[in-house]
Amino acid sequence: MQAAIRHRSGAKNTVKLGLLGLFWTTLLLMWLATPVEAQYFGRNKVQYDGFEFQVLETPHFDIHYYPEAGVAIEDVARMAERWYERYARFFQHEFEGRKPLVMYADHPDFQQTNTLQSFLGESTGGVTESLKNRVIMPMTGSYQDTDHVLGHELVHAFQYNIAQSGQGGGLVGLTRLPLWLVEGMAEYLSVGREDPLTAMWMRDAVRRDDIPTIQQMGRDFRYFPYRFGQALWAYLAGVYGDDAVSSLFRSSLRRGWEPALAVTLGLNSDTLSKAWAETMK
Repeated sequence: MQAAIRHRSGAKNTVKLGLLGLFWTTLLLMWLATPVEAQYFGRNKVQYDGFEFQVLETPHFDIHYYPEAGVAIEDVARMAERWYERYARFFQHEFEGRKPLVMYADHPDFQQTNTLQSFLGESTGGVTESLKNRVIMPMTGSYQDTDHVLGHELVHAFQYNIAQSGQGGGLVGLTRLPLWLVEGMAEYLSVGREDPLTAMWMRDAVRRDDIPTIQQMGRDFRYFPYRFGQALWAYLAGVYGDDAVSSLFRSSLRRGWEPALAVTLGLNSDTLSKAWAETMK
């Protein structure tokens, strides 16, 4: 697909701080309003580079970038538009306007971002804010990895946008959902139904006879929500189809997971856990 792309020439944008952005980072939701006075000596975020941001406009995104990230930015724009078209069809949902996508040339630059107050570790591949639906991420060492992280974060952008829509139930409904549901869905949609890494985790769980129930996944972080959540969503999609996955997510926003499961699929978590475990084995 050829996306209609144009540069906003001469635009130099300073990416402003989101004071109350609710975002996904290292497996937990957290509010971003942290008083500067509460930062201890030696804990201040180091910002030793100045970034002169420009904006690349696409049909659905305002992509903020600076010259060091400019070499591949139009490829990133095509990736973003491709993901958008796929997710818009999957969720049957369209953004009401273009969303900000802030791209850094590499991870050290990303760790200096002033869009977030929190410290970003080496393991943080990207962040999606709730209130602004803003994705902030670095380019990685390969197009494949960049495409995966971008796809993962844009799932969150759709999740937030749907939650904030008229029939979405609000952000409170989203924050009440288990992490395996939210992050597992982002992994399922960005890497697909069959993933070697997830398969390795599941084979190990079967070998140790330690496949968790859905209740265990929601309260025990020994069961990594990204991998186990992806495996469960892949199972649900394989049995009931992607339409059921989208419907179950929307219903969960309004009702919560257990009532949504009963209404959408006529199941409860115990029954689903047993069927899933048997299939994995």
